[in-house]
Amino acid sequence: MGASETVDGLPGDGSKLAGILEKLTGDPSGIREVAKRWRGTAGKVSTGTGKLGTAVKNINAGWQGGSAEDFVTYMRDYQVAGDALHDILSGCAGSLDTVADEIEKAHSKVNSLCEGVLAQVRSFRKANPDASQKDFDAAIAPVVSLARGEAEKHLAAAEGAVNDAEKAIRAKIKAKHVSFKGIKQVSDDPFGTTGWQPTPVPKFGTTSLAGYDGGGGNGGAAPGGYSGGTGAVATSFSGGGGTPVPIVVGNGTGADIVNAARQHLGKPYIWGANGPSAFDCSGLVYYAMNQAGIKVGDATAESYRVSGQAVTGPPQPGDLVFFGQPATHVGIYIGDGQMIHAPKPGDVVKQSSVASNASIGVVSYRRFT
Repeated sequence: MGASETVDGLPGDGSKLAGILEKLTGDPSGIREVAKRWRGTAGKVSTGTGKLGTAVKNINAGWQGGSAEDFVTYMRDYQVAGDALHDILSGCAGSLDTVADEIEKAHSKVNSLCEGVLAQVRSFRKANPDASQKDFDAAIAPVVSLARGEAEKHLAAAEGAVNDAEKAIRAKIKAKHVSFKGIKQVSDDPFGTTGWQPTPVPKFGTTSLAGYDGGGGNGGAAPGGYSGGTGAVATSFSGGGGTPVPIVVGNGTGADIVNAARQHLGKPYIWGANGPSAFDCSGLVYYAMNQAGIKVGDATAESYRVSGQAVTGPPQPGDLVFFGQPATHVGIYIGDGQMIHAPKPGDVVKQSSVASNASIGVVSYRRFT
């Protein structure tokens, strides 16, 4: 016989106390399973959105012209819709987890109250074997009433959590107006066959930010979308299999890069993603440096390694730290042997020690400020 059935026959508020326990017989494990499925779907959405973003990014890098720009602008809505769906699913899953925790906690508390009442019943009967029903009721009814009052508080907390979760889920859905269904459908030939010109391969000049060859020079003009300003365009040696990326230094500092990277701590790693809701290692570098005012193209870790300025002395906050030659991983150095990076699938943007990742390959640093 369960605690609720036993308590139900006690004097005073016994039936009310039993009723409260019955109301808390939900299925927290079932609720968590739904949350797990929602969170898993969110991960799949983010992965798909990241892959789509990478494909569009590659097209944007390889083509220019009116039709190409229209295509990239149109496809951006899919990134926005994917990020929105990911946030909704993840946020709603979190709300369900909270509900499951509160129901489980409330049930445990009320069940303990019932067990406590039953323990006092046993103690009374043991100490007073000849007590009349009137004496029993007089002794136990106040105990039951006190337990019922405490149980109602736990029930109210659980019901409040359910109501709050429902409101939060509705608010998340209502707040996100961008959806895949809402993206305007295009015609069979929406972007035309003209207006697509291959992006010219940049002709890098030697600059004050040259690489290991240490060359100086005038500084070539910034290609593509990096025109304007007086910042130099960085170049480097041609070895290692990476292609140097165009850079406009601007006024960004190492501290700016670190501060930008910190804003994304805890966001998920998605291969090919370059923000703002998910990143891979080079995508985080790209997004943080551009946030810091250093205009740099999206590229691989190795392309960044063969760009910028070689660091010969101690690394400074804001330097990029590379692992391997050619580089297979990159992070943002923040000082004291620590870095911020997007490690691997299933992980998140986090702070780690450089030394703990040194097994990946040879460690080197480059400076972009």
